[in-house]
Amino acid sequence: MTEMYVMTADYTVTVPPGRYWLGDPCYSVPNDLWGPLLDSCETFNLPIGTVTKDGQEYQVLAFGTFYGDGCYTDQSGHSFPVDAGLIGLTPVGLADGHPFGSTLVEFKVETECSCRNGVLRFGTFTINTKDD
Repeated sequence: MTEMYVMTADYTVTVPPGRYWLGDPCYSVPNDLWGPLLDSCETFNLPIGTVTKDGQEYQVLAFGTFYGDGCYTDQSGHSFPVDAGLIGLTPVGLADGHPFGSTLVEFKVETECSCRNGVLRFGTFTINTKDD
């Protein structure tokens, strides 16, 4: 039986232009910063967490997936492995190298991201985490 994580809140967030890793942030945020990041956003009960690396502050956006851990696909069939029950955007400068299962995205303008009933949208990327 699959355990279900029911989304308790819908969010819409506008992110600034920039380059991001789209995927589970647990793969892109350095291990020593993961705990402080989770503390900053109540374990992503709030969609934006903040952490400092090398004196620079970074914001990470993440939404919970409907069923928690697993593998989810976007509208183009690209797979996103999930190990922390989250999919989001991590600024490239925060990550060390190419994070496992993440896709590099670049937004040239402010971009709307949202979470509604298990459907996660990051600009033109749509990941339906409620879909079997």
